[in-house]
Amino acid sequence: MKKIIFLFFCLSFRGISFAQLSDTYYQSIVNNVSYDSVFSNLLNFENFGVKNPGSQGLNNTLNWVISKYSEYGYTDIKIDTFTHNGNYLYNVVTTKTGTLHPDIFVIIDGHYDTVFGSGTNDNGSGTSVILEIARVIKNIFTEYSLRFINFSAEEEGFLGSEHYVTYVVNPQNMQIRLVINIDEVGGVAGYSNDTVKCESDQSYPLSNNAASAAFTDTLATLTELYSPLNTKITNAYSSDYVPFQQNGEIITGYYENNASNYPHTVNDLLINLDTNYVYKIAKAATAAALYFARAYNASAGNQVIQDVSDKINVSPNPFQDKLFIKAGSNNKDYFFSLYNETGQMVMKKELYSNNLINVPPAKSSFYFYLITDNYGGVIKKGKLFRVQ
Repeated sequence: MKKIIFLFFCLSFRGISFAQLSDTYYQSIVNNVSYDSVFSNLLNFENFGVKNPGSQGLNNTLNWVISKYSEYGYTDIKIDTFTHNGNYLYNVVTTKTGTLHPDIFVIIDGHYDTVFGSGTNDNGSGTSVILEIARVIKNIFTEYSLRFINFSAEEEGFLGSEHYVTYVVNPQNMQIRLVINIDEVGGVAGYSNDTVKCESDQSYPLSNNAASAAFTDTLATLTELYSPLNTKITNAYSSDYVPFQQNGEIITGYYENNASNYPHTVNDLLINLDTNYVYKIAKAATAAALYFARAYNASAGNQVIQDVSDKINVSPNPFQDKLFIKAGSNNKDYFFSLYNETGQMVMKKELYSNNLINVPPAKSSFYFYLITDNYGGVIKKGKLFRVQ
């Protein structure tokens, strides 16, 4: 897609249109993504060899990942420890604290373990991209906190991410704005790797599907704005976002469009993937991190935007046939979407300061709603019950 600065265009999400703006500040940060840095990460990852539980290669990769975050200047680096078949395994959790919402997180994750080989594509490619985002964004102000998580034992059945959700997310009642999973984004050497899959939650529970669709559509739009890649929306499956999705969190992710035959073999090597493709995805993913964490340029006098989610109220709950929505003063920027228990849209409406909404007759006993802003961001979501 040809990119023009300050180009407005519309992003369609199930019948709702949101204006999207190409931001010169974001572009200047994305321009700092380095091919040489991404390539170096891929090469180092490959040189550590096989990274299955209990292997020296896995431990060496763990120490390397920690050292990279330290090199970039991060100090909030924690290790989430668990065991599997007698082996101690470690998730690396690195946090960049937000200025307005320090306790609400945008998680960017991917696994660093492999099977049978060095796993340069699966998932050295995702590891390289995550590290590059962390490098580029280190000194950028963001309203929301960013948490970079490098999971272990994904290849054993998402054990690292399952442990994190069970023993960190739930006990701490962690507030997660979005999980962006990056797994196997190396493409195939010699192919035209010009498209990346953006993955949307299309599985149970249904309560997070509509929000995932909105965020995934925005992810695709950002990808085409800030990189030369085309996008394809697909379903999310079989990676470290699964435990989050099953926990009711909002997820999205990247996956290569040309699916390589080499992962899980000894031939999952640098020579069999497209390093330039990984570099382009790093640019796209950096833009997504900036946008979803709401990065801003403090030196230019930009101010953080006041949180409005607590000023928007949807009542009553349960309801019969009418809903009252108080949306505050910036009404032109908000849209209300209602979905039935099967995830089908029942209605959509632009919001004003005070809104009395007649809900169409339906057999559903409960609904999910989204309130979104003019840029496709989810401001508020919830569940409503209907009295029959």
